[in-house]
Amino acid sequence: MNDSDVSDRRPHPKCLLTELEDGTGVVLNLETKFYHTLNATAVSLWKALEAGSTTELELARKLVTDFEVDETSALVDVSLALDEFEREGLLVRANSAR
Repeated sequence: MNDSDVSDRRPHPKCLLTELEDGTGVVLNLETKFYHTLNATAVSLWKALEAGSTTELELARKLVTDFEVDETSALVDVSLALDEFEREGLLVRANSAR
C-alpha cells in the first residue's frame, strides 16, 4: 500500500479554484494566466490538498468516499493527478513556496 507523504506539495498560492455546478472546476494560475480544467475527481483532490491532506492514502480515501471507487484505483488516480498538477505548475514544494 502506497502511503507517500505529500505534505511538502501544496496548491500554488497564485492558483485559484473555481468550482462549477456540475462538480468540475477551473484553476487559474495568476502567474502564468493559464486556466486548467479539472474534472470532478481533480476538484476533490485539489480541495483536499487545500484542506491539508498529507498523504496519498489520505487523498485516495477521499476519492473512495466521494466517488465509490476501490482504493487501489484511487491511489493510481491520486499519483497521476499529483504528477500532472506539479508538471503544470499548480503545486509547489513547501520549501519553494513563494
